Amino acid sequence: MSDSDAGKLIARIQQATQLLKNGRRADALIIYHDISERAGDNAGVHLQLGTLCEGFGDIDQAITHYEIVVEEAPDNARYLATLGIAYLNANELDKAQDTLEKAAAIAPDRADVHHGLGVFYLQQPDYDQAVTHLEQACMLRPREAASHNNLAMTLANLNRYDEALAHAEKAVKLNSSNPFAHITKSEILAQLGDMEGAAKIAEQLVRKHPLFGGAYDHLARIRKFTEKDAALIKKAEKAMDSGMAPKERWNLLFALGKMHDDCGHYDKAFSCYKQANTLRNEDYDARWDVKLRKAIEKAFTAGTIAALAQHGHSSSQPVFVVGMPRTGTTLIERIIGSHPRGAGAGELSAMPAIGYDFFPAADPRQGIRRVQSELTSDTIESLAENYLAVLRRGNEDTARIVDKLPANAQFLGIIKVLFPNATVIHTMRHPLDTCLSCYFQNFSNLHWANDLKTIGRMYANYRDTMKYWHDVLPEGSILDVHYEDLVEDPESHARRILETCGLDWDPSVLDFHRKESVVRTASVAQTRQPIYKTSKARWTNYASHLEPLATEIAPYLQEDRGWLQEHGIELPPSGSGWLKRLLN
Repeated sequence: MSDSDAGKLIARIQQATQLLKNGRRADALIIYHDISERAGDNAGVHLQLGTLCEGFGDIDQAITHYEIVVEEAPDNARYLATLGIAYLNANELDKAQDTLEKAAAIAPDRADVHHGLGVFYLQQPDYDQAVTHLEQACMLRPREAASHNNLAMTLANLNRYDEALAHAEKAVKLNSSNPFAHITKSEILAQLGDMEGAAKIAEQLVRKHPLFGGAYDHLARIRKFTEKDAALIKKAEKAMDSGMAPKERWNLLFALGKMHDDCGHYDKAFSCYKQANTLRNEDYDARWDVKLRKAIEKAFTAGTIAALAQHGHSSSQPVFVVGMPRTGTTLIERIIGSHPRGAGAGELSAMPAIGYDFFPAADPRQGIRRVQSELTSDTIESLAENYLAVLRRGNEDTARIVDKLPANAQFLGIIKVLFPNATVIHTMRHPLDTCLSCYFQNFSNLHWANDLKTIGRMYANYRDTMKYWHDVLPEGSILDVHYEDLVEDPESHARRILETCGLDWDPSVLDFHRKESVVRTASVAQTRQPIYKTSKARWTNYASHLEPLATEIAPYLQEDRGWLQEHGIELPPSGSGWLKRLLN
């Protein structure tokens, strides 16, 4: 293909890109299909086609084009960096690392290569490595907004909020038309407690980018809606009629679900949530989690835990708040973190990284042998110190620091081996409220939360997990806290939580919403409010839609049998009430 012909095709691709920006997705697709058939092996054309595919939200097809580009020019660091970042966006992390490291070996001083490696380590997450590469990218190309934006996100994860906000503001200044930079700044402001400033940015984004679903989704996370927002809700519904990439569409649908739920339009809300989850559904196989649980149970018997815990770290700093997502983990973190001698670290990935290293996804049963052969006193000391280094960032002298990652529930065996003196708090909530809240949340990293039956199976597996730990860990190792009881009588249960953590009573912990501490959670807006009861029995608003879920978790719903029957849901006979079942 001549340079002239390639130039004409690239001009057409740019035309398609503009059509896509204007919401004319179908017209842009026609041009794309026409050009992709005539692209041959021209690297420049395939590079542009890959970028256009990313605009469509089709990262897999973008990778196909980028791979052709790299095949034609395997020593081109720019092309390798582009492909590496695309692999990151497709969650193909091994390929991403290999490709980006090849690029770094060829051109160690390219800003885009350091940017790609920074994004890779951000997703690991290895924030220290990410900062190193992203700072280098910003130094090499100081006017690249994306590098400043990703650096801002990374610094926020390291609790370096002043620096994070500065880089976010710089990203906005460098590329004010990029909505992601505005969202990063808004998120940092929300985490710092400036909810008004965060909402103002999000509302401006919705006005400027009406076809960007992420703007609506972000706005829905940080404010509550009323009937006074009817015009905004109508605008969001109208945007659904325009051409949008699948990700933007499901972001918008999750936002619409939240808007209608806030306003009490429950059938409309459920319809939006169902459409969003159908678009996003990844067909998750919950059987893998069962295999992992069974392997962990075989590896961490009561005897094994008792023997290995003798070599555990003496620190009592860690407080692990575990359970299912959306069960009040953030509320408990805020109560402890508002104590003068307490702090919250958010949801850390450090403990799962240890757990999955011993129990790899390809074959979790390897962990049975590895725990027996590799978990020595030296290994325990090293793993514990490495974890504490992550936990203590910015809170080195604090008596108790909360890691509120719910999924740590499956790793309580290794937690109690590494930290025999750690506090474990298990949050519980009505099964239907728990599962429904997961279904309604636009998670970025939970691949099982888009189907009611799958959520039910994950819930049942979690219940089996906690029953096992209650059976094998020494009595008193786990404090169970029921969300409904906590919001009904905050003081008595907050006292119990603090006492378990070895902290004196301080009434100010109930005023956590007034504190200026940092919050990183999907429920950030809720943590800036006093304790409220409106999330109790939320499922009753949606009972007519819940039969697939209720059938999966029937053993835990016997107390609600009569109420469910009134709404047309018949449960098979089984067991006793959900709280009694776990504790007996």
